[in-house]
Amino acid sequence: MSIINPKESEVLKILLRSEKPLSLPTILSSHPSLIKSTVAAALAKLLKENMIEVVGIEHSGKAICRTYRPTQKSRETFLQNFTDFYSDIMDIIPKADLCMSLLTLNKDPQKAKEELAQLRAMLDKYEQENHLDT
Repeated sequence: MSIINPKESEVLKILLRSEKPLSLPTILSSHPSLIKSTVAAALAKLLKENMIEVVGIEHSGKAICRTYRPTQKSRETFLQNFTDFYSDIMDIIPKADLCMSLLTLNKDPQKAKEELAQLRAMLDKYEQENHLDT
């Protein structure tokens, strides 16, 4: 599992939330509090760790810049980090409470209904695969 620092995590979250690949100048223009050298270093580390990939180039002024998008590994790493954190506190916060808390984050009733349907299907599948449905 890859270990990334808070700034790398911040840059990765920006890429994960974007619907299209982003370049360094695009990231900086949409997040002016970030420092160019820090973002450049974060992108280099994330690329080396296969958390992001180069998917194209674009012009920014007179310069040509690479565009990046996250890989599946980046999502898996975030999920693993969350799971690792939760495993340390699962004796304090039961899974049912965690699920309820996560469900209340969604304020869109249609989206909530879709998520509940997905959860029901996942729970049914889990029960079947683990022979808990008897």
